[in-house]
Amino acid sequence: MSQLNRVIAVMCDGKERTLRQIEAAIWERTGHGDTQAAISARLREVHCKGWEKQRRLEMINGKQVWWYRLVPATSQAAQEVAA
Repeated sequence: MSQLNRVIAVMCDGKERTLRQIEAAIWERTGHGDTQAAISARLREVHCKGWEKQRRLEMINGKQVWWYRLVPATSQAAQEVAA
């Protein structure tokens, strides 16, 4: 299974996760040690598989924490890229 497919497999349930949580879920499910940097890069590529990345920023203990969620692509442009 490719790295992109591993990220999508973990994130396709629509739940919000941090990069650290995605990393841990991939390790738990597959035993692959994908780095947070690699996961972030794959999240930028999900549109080619028919998904849209949503993100939000939260301050936790004075630190910026990004939360990510995947949803099925709804825009026409995203669907055309996936085709």
